Amino acid sequence: MFMKDSRIPDPVLTAMSQGTHIIRAYREHLGYSIEDLAVACGLAAQEIQNIERGLKYNKGYRNRIARSLSIPVGILEAESDISDAA
Repeated sequence: MFMKDSRIPDPVLTAMSQGTHIIRAYREHLGYSIEDLAVACGLAAQEIQNIERGLKYNKGYRNRIARSLSIPVGILEAESDISDAA
């Protein structure tokens, strides 16, 4: 069951309910390419792709991505099983 979070826009929730990773859903909702997000948060495009495919990522990446997308870090913290190891 997918829980509704009032902080998350409906188009993002819809994409997530269809299996889209939360970061990809937000990125696409905001009209950012993978490269745009990579530049904004200082990660490589391949790292963003890996995260969006479901690979675990560290807390520092989560914070950088959240800031770049202008979303509360708490939304990503609650998202899933995010480890502190790259």
